[in-house]
Amino acid sequence: MAAYYTSGNTNIDHILEHCKRRLSPYHPLSDEAIRMTLTAPDGAYNTLGPLVQKHHSNLHIVLMDLYSVLITGYLFLQHGSEPDSQQQQQQQQQQRGWYKWSSVQRRLRDGAEPLPILTAIRHERPWKVWVDKEHPFRDQDDPMTSREQHTETVDSWFQWFEMTPYEIGCDELEAWVPTWGFGRPFELGKSTMQLPEQSLALLLGLCTSAPAGPLNSYLATIKRNLPPGSIGNVVHDLAHKITHLWGKQRTEEFQQHHPLHACNEHNFMFHLTPVARGQARPPGIENSPRIHLIDSGLDNNCPTYVLLRPEREVDVIITMDASSDVHKDCFHQRVDQIGSRRGMHYTKRLDKNHNNEGLLYAQVYDGTPAERPATVVDSYGHTVTNPPAPVCYADNTMIYMPLLPNERAVPGFDPSTAKFSGSYNLVWTPEQIEMLVKVAAANFAAGHDRIRRVLLETYEKKKARREGRA
Repeated sequence: MAAYYTSGNTNIDHILEHCKRRLSPYHPLSDEAIRMTLTAPDGAYNTLGPLVQKHHSNLHIVLMDLYSVLITGYLFLQHGSEPDSQQQQQQQQQQRGWYKWSSVQRRLRDGAEPLPILTAIRHERPWKVWVDKEHPFRDQDDPMTSREQHTETVDSWFQWFEMTPYEIGCDELEAWVPTWGFGRPFELGKSTMQLPEQSLALLLGLCTSAPAGPLNSYLATIKRNLPPGSIGNVVHDLAHKITHLWGKQRTEEFQQHHPLHACNEHNFMFHLTPVARGQARPPGIENSPRIHLIDSGLDNNCPTYVLLRPEREVDVIITMDASSDVHKDCFHQRVDQIGSRRGMHYTKRLDKNHNNEGLLYAQVYDGTPAERPATVVDSYGHTVTNPPAPVCYADNTMIYMPLLPNERAVPGFDPSTAKFSGSYNLVWTPEQIEMLVKVAAANFAAGHDRIRRVLLETYEKKKARREGRA
């Protein structure tokens, strides 16, 4: 999506052709790919410059920062020959320095393109609360702290951040910053260091940093891939024994640990709320000079949360799901998790008057306001306290379009099980890309009529309400 709005000049055909030439034969982190990226015109500056700027702002560079700039740098690297001189001129104009997300605003004027929203999440762990900027967490050796911490079970949760070309922030925290200002150090709501806008590569690194997720995300991946039977049962029994031995809270803390450090970013909420002179600031995120954001798919693979932001008053959501477990039909659980957090309940619609193919490729869920339950089942199968979130009060409809096999388009190809189309593969041949595009296009065509009927139905309902008020 980011490439479509920047290097692709909002031309999907250009993006597909670029992918066919760029995604093979090298892996983005291979020696050959890194050499190509750094030796391209201005390649070293555009790729490593964002890290130099980040280091200059007194942030520690971690492995995920390198992951961000090297992968994005290679994937966005343009070929020397362009189809026409006008496109080449536009490309050169854009590549004066690194890509900036706020520059996409010009693509959105007068509704020319839909608003793109990148998402990332922050892992809120109540037992790791910032006391002040010098003492990030409560003293683990304090017997009173330890006793309070482990006699009462506290669940962690994820706070969703959205990144548009206009602003970056979190509606749960009710805090936002202009996109061009994200990456600067802040205090009391004002930037304390003038810096150029952060590179889009670093933002994309936050949104795709699944390797920096908590330990339970790794455990869940292993569990999903265990064969049914004795091995799976042994692992399940071992997990129960550990929970019984450590207690639920200590097990929770262990599973919520992040083995790989997430990227450090300046916290634009640092000391945001004024306090009286001599008064201690309450513990919490405003005491943290840094925040750490990771891939939102670790909480939910569908970005329903940001689309259900109450101010958006959304009518219809079209969810296209290319998850690796899409064939396991677990979407209803995912939409219930986020829906319950937003005060929405979704019911799958059964339409007997429509062909079965359309029902499969365009599944309709009707959302209605409902009371927020006290607990929800998270993406890892745990029953946890329902995390806080602003409530959505308006009815809406969701059209779920899973990336399923389509024998008419590409016989014998299953996108969710084919080895080359797995989540961790970054090397694609032109033929493999074409196969995926054919299946996606055929699936959309199969559900097209149902989408049109839902949109027309929604329009007629809104029209009737408007005329009723008149």
